[in-house]
Amino acid sequence: MNQPDLSDANVPEWGRDTPWRQGMFLSHEAATAFGIAHDGDQDTAIVVISHDCDLAQPPESEPEVEILIGKFIEKLDGNYSHGKNTRTLHLECTAGPAPRFVALTGSNKRSLPKLRPGMPSLAAFVPRDEIRMSPRERRTLQLWLASRYHRSAFPDEFDRRLNEETGVKERIAKAFKDSGAYISAMFFDIDEGHEVPRNGAADTYSLYITLMYSTASDPGEAFDVAQKTADRIEEIFSSRCKVTVDGVESWKWIELCGIDAIADDAITVAQSQALSKWHGDHISLRTDPEQPVFVDR
Repeated sequence: MNQPDLSDANVPEWGRDTPWRQGMFLSHEAATAFGIAHDGDQDTAIVVISHDCDLAQPPESEPEVEILIGKFIEKLDGNYSHGKNTRTLHLECTAGPAPRFVALTGSNKRSLPKLRPGMPSLAAFVPRDEIRMSPRERRTLQLWLASRYHRSAFPDEFDRRLNEETGVKERIAKAFKDSGAYISAMFFDIDEGHEVPRNGAADTYSLYITLMYSTASDPGEAFDVAQKTADRIEEIFSSRCKVTVDGVESWKWIELCGIDAIADDAITVAQSQALSKWHGDHISLRTDPEQPVFVDR
């Protein structure tokens, strides 16, 4: 493998015209030079996550570039697409000659130097050209990165009921396993936004769910999938949160009052702000160990 010439006479430069942008991938040569991958490793995927404005800054003010280390995968898992899980993202990259799928984990982050004379630095390399993200895909990456620091927190008791009392969480995971690639987000409206203390199975939370489906490729197919997923989620809540006593049916723990599907190009700003997005690994503010929601069991 040819290593870049890092002698003093060939020290690269870094300016506003750098070819590096957020969402670009490091080459195998760069990954090997930085010790992230070895010569025979073709599965490692390394994506730049620093913002374009930070990348354009001189090394004196912004000396390093943040990257995420992931891997290339054969297919997407719908539980991790569209940023539904804040810790793992499955993303299709379609702007290159052929689509590629990548799996990224938020915790697997490193920083690389823009310039470091005599040592490997990002300025000595150029991004991969055969793997690129479309603007929409890069936007998904940005929103996923932001969601790690800005997301809704639901009541401890609601989260406990959804998981421990009813087992609804893991069943939603199975509903999203194959259909999740068409569904961009799931929003919860709990007790119409009011914080109401609940005590006992009969004192139920009221829940409205909105499924937002993607119109990027096949809106008709996405709508059909969203409707089927909504029907499946209704069945899950009915089977896990309804009881019949003396012929009278009633809800326990959580009452699903309604579920709707809406296109991602139809939802309004007001709607998105009024609803709370449910993430795939969502937990409340409790201090218990965090557990993923969308796990396949």
